[in-house]
Amino acid sequence: MTRALGSASVVLYNKNPCCRPQENMPANIIQYTGDQARNFAGISPEAWRHWRKVVPRLAAKSGKKARFSADELIALAVLTAAVSTLNVGISHFANRWDELFDLCTQQRPSSLRSVFVIVTAEKVELVDADRLGPEQPAIVIPCKPIVERLWAAAFSDVVEQAQVPLPFPPQAVGGTLR
Repeated sequence: MTRALGSASVVLYNKNPCCRPQENMPANIIQYTGDQARNFAGISPEAWRHWRKVVPRLAAKSGKKARFSADELIALAVLTAAVSTLNVGISHFANRWDELFDLCTQQRPSSLRSVFVIVTAEKVELVDADRLGPEQPAIVIPCKPIVERLWAAAFSDVVEQAQVPLPFPPQAVGGTLR
């Protein structure tokens, strides 16, 4: 079964042996391709290639078989917000980004709505909105808009792109002459 995610589709895997998910993901969760993850996070193909070299978590998921969970998409979008919006160099915090992926995968995606990601020189942490108040310089990124954007993209019933027309229209084949 597939659902629309922007101009791409999301594959819903089940326990059918012909549709095996990636080894570290349960069989009943939505998995996104690398291209879907890149498009959702708004990363250019050139930046994606660079990020896969710098961030160990992304380097571990290579090739066309790479699959990402919703919480990994949220972590990727937070990473994009830090790098593109706040102008933070991706290689300066490479170890912190793996911590971010680990923290996000430990949470349910819906529970990430009420938290902020705080990145300091020493660590990355998820903090509830009512406990926000770092004592040192930090990057603070709200997760709520990212989670809501993911939900809207993954679970909307609107398909943005119609099927591409067939290059050769179907023709009737039959009769005795072949």
